[in-house]
Formats: sequence, C-alpha cells, structure tokens
Amino acid sequence: MDSPFRQWMHMLQQLRGVQPEWPHLLRRMLIDTYLRERESESVYAGEVFKHREDNYPIVAAAGTEKRLVKELFHYCRLNTNTERIFVIGNEPYWLMGYEWPNQGGDKQKMARADLVGLNAVGGLVVFECKRAKNTGDGPFTAVVEGLDYLSHLTTRPNFAKVVAGFGDWDIQRDAIRPIGFKGVEPNLSALHEVIVLAPPEYFARHRDKSPGWQAFAALPCLPTSPLSIRFAESDFASAEAKWVTA
Repeated sequence: MDSPFRQWMHMLQQLRGVQPEWPHLLRRMLIDTYLRERESESVYAGEVFKHREDNYPIVAAAGTEKRLVKELFHYCRLNTNTERIFVIGNEPYWLMGYEWPNQGGDKQKMARADLVGLNAVGGLVVFECKRAKNTGDGPFTAVVEGLDYLSHLTTRPNFAKVVAGFGDWDIQRDAIRPIGFKGVEPNLSALHEVIVLAPPEYFARHRDKSPGWQAFAALPCLPTSPLSIRFAESDFASAEAKWVTA
C-alpha cells in the first residue's frame, strides 16, 4: 500500500490548470488526520448530547463568544419564521445544541464544541465561532480546533451517544421537525462539517493579519469527501449567514 506521502503526491498530480498546490494538499492532510483520529474509539464519560432548553439562561457577558453562540441558538429555536433552522447561503442546518463536551481528562475538561448542528444528509456539523474582536485565533486555528471537536464527536462510542441523545431530544420536542429534515437522523457515514462562523470584521482583520487562508476557503467542495471545511459570515443575530469563498 502506498505511503501517505505517495498518496498525496498522486493527488497533486491530478490537478489541472494554474492553481496553488498547497490548499489541496492541506485539505487532504486535514481530512486524512481527521479520519485517523476518529478511529481512536475515545469516549467521553458523561453525556455528549447536551439538551439546552429554550428557556436556558444566558449568563455569559455581553459580546463574548459564548453569549453570541447562545443568543444565535435560541433565536433560531424560538423564531418560528426561521423554520427552526440556521441557513448559510441556501443550505439549511438544524441546530441541536452548544457547548457539547467530547473529551475527558483534566487538560480537556473544557474542550467543548461551540455550536453543533445537523445538515440535511444527517452529518454532524461543528460551528467554531469567533467574535469580531478575536485577534488571537486566525481562521486556520479555528479550523484545527473545530476538527479536534468533530473528530472526537464522531468516534463510534461518542457518536452512539449523539444518536441516543438525539432520539430523546426529538421525542421531547414532540416531533416538531424543520422543513427538509423529515426522517433525517444523525448518520456516521454522512458528510460531516466544520464551519468557522464569525462576523465579516473577523475575516477582514485576518485577511491582513494571517493571509493565505482565502486560497483554502476558495476550494470547491468535494462531492465524495467525508469532510467539509468552510467559512461563513454571521452577525449572530439572525438565522441567515453567507459563505466566505475568498
């Protein structure tokens, strides 16, 4: 069997036209690492699917990333005009919860996925959220953090907990499902996603501070890939956002 290096070399040899090689190579390396990490069979000791009721108190300070995430989640859950979903471009996402734990140990006890949803094919979606004034974590740092959470959430033991939690949550919500999600259930074999979600100001700042990630963001989605990595602009105050492509 070819080594990973030779596999990546063969992939690069398939590229056509004038385009930088590194974004394609980086995406492939991230996907391969993600798939390897999720095979670890690691499991979080407690519940992974955290039920956040619609009246769950928002106690984080105004303007912090935690508060922005909670406000967006509850806006989409309570506003009937949104059909209970969050839309990026024309793609719907059914938000299931926020601050989901996924790893154990003292060093990882605060490792929680910011915002978690389900896409229309049953894939798990981790939204790694950044506020406009976040100057420390660039877009690629956010991608790596989101992949860390997603890889742990999609290990078989943890994903089984997601499926069980989803079933209980779905029953408690009296089977109220958004349009487009009839019959959709969490599916380990589906396309899973990491989406870096932030205001336009965040991306504008990091175009100057950490240039280069735009070439990665401009890559077209691979139809057969097990993983999608994208970036989206959101004000965290509405149920709609738009994709960042360059």
